[in-house]
Amino acid sequence: MQDLLKQNNVALRSDIEQLQRILNEERNKIPTELNAYSDWVTNRCENIHQRVLQNLKDLDLGQEDVLKDILSSTRLVTQNFYFLDAHRVSPIVRARTSDRLSLKLLLWLHATHPKTKNIPVALQDGEFSVWLSEPIEPIIYFTPWTSQQGVRNLPFFFHEFGHLLYACHRHEMDDLAYELQVNIGDLLQPPVERDDKYTEELERKRDVIVDTWYEWTQEFFCDAVGFVIGGPSYAYAFSMYLRMLGRSEYQVPQENLARSSHPVTWIRIQLLADRARRMSYNAVATDLEEKWNEVATALGVIEDYDGFYDPAFLPVIQQKLDDMLIETAPREFQKSEVSKQETDPTFTAPVALLNAAWQKFQDDVENYREWEENAIAHFLDADF
Repeated sequence: MQDLLKQNNVALRSDIEQLQRILNEERNKIPTELNAYSDWVTNRCENIHQRVLQNLKDLDLGQEDVLKDILSSTRLVTQNFYFLDAHRVSPIVRARTSDRLSLKLLLWLHATHPKTKNIPVALQDGEFSVWLSEPIEPIIYFTPWTSQQGVRNLPFFFHEFGHLLYACHRHEMDDLAYELQVNIGDLLQPPVERDDKYTEELERKRDVIVDTWYEWTQEFFCDAVGFVIGGPSYAYAFSMYLRMLGRSEYQVPQENLARSSHPVTWIRIQLLADRARRMSYNAVATDLEEKWNEVATALGVIEDYDGFYDPAFLPVIQQKLDDMLIETAPREFQKSEVSKQETDPTFTAPVALLNAAWQKFQDDVENYREWEENAIAHFLDADF
């Protein structure tokens, strides 16, 4: 056991020191907006390094009675290093100058909330998502490469930030999600109960629907966060990115609805439109509804959610989402940040940039890219 443990710890020491050299080399290459995340990874790596060095010192004592403790320590430190190496290092070694756009927005976003202002952020390539751990540590946001190069899809970060807010308030949010599940279950109760197999089947389906709504509630909440923070920019980004992805965004078979992690996108659009209308953005709501109805008609899709959603659910859903927003208190967009912007691309806040981008894109799609490049340059120079 003595030789085996030494072999593992020496190999681990070598891997850690190799990683430390890489992190040190990358330090001067990464965008400054990534420094806090890089510092966290570097410090975590050094902590692991010190524990391995201690293991080797303890092994040099040659005492049989401590081998069991060293085995336990070696197992734990190996797991921690492999996890760090696999999940935390890539955002640093893949970093590029163009990351500044997304990272600057994310740093600003985290700074808007007391529970997230000290949590470092990093960027990774992939589908729109966020990688969380509990306890909550530095957050990695995923986004497609081309979306990192422009402004229009940046509002998706607000949705992913909603997942972080949910995690920061998990106990209270789970309670509210459970209350909504109860509300949905009550709405699904048949007016007359019968003691037969048909009723038993309805009860089973009702239970599946109620279970599914735990995951759905979180997605609806994150969409609400997206609109509350980003205003119309979030609604337009969400709508345009997803509306051409095919029938599955509009209709999903019953067997795929059961305990699915995401609601049908068309339902999410309806809730976004309703929230926009409740916040007096009627034109935004109408735009969402008309465009999605137009595509659905072209695809020959008839709205049917097999009992998993009904417009009668809408009031209780929105009320519970409002309660969740009160609990988590995300920064709300200001009316001045969504009003018509001047052609000079200078902005008082990131949200103003995102809404101005969508206004420019809708008004002058042919010349939008030139405007966007100029706007990004101003944004990167601005101090928020």
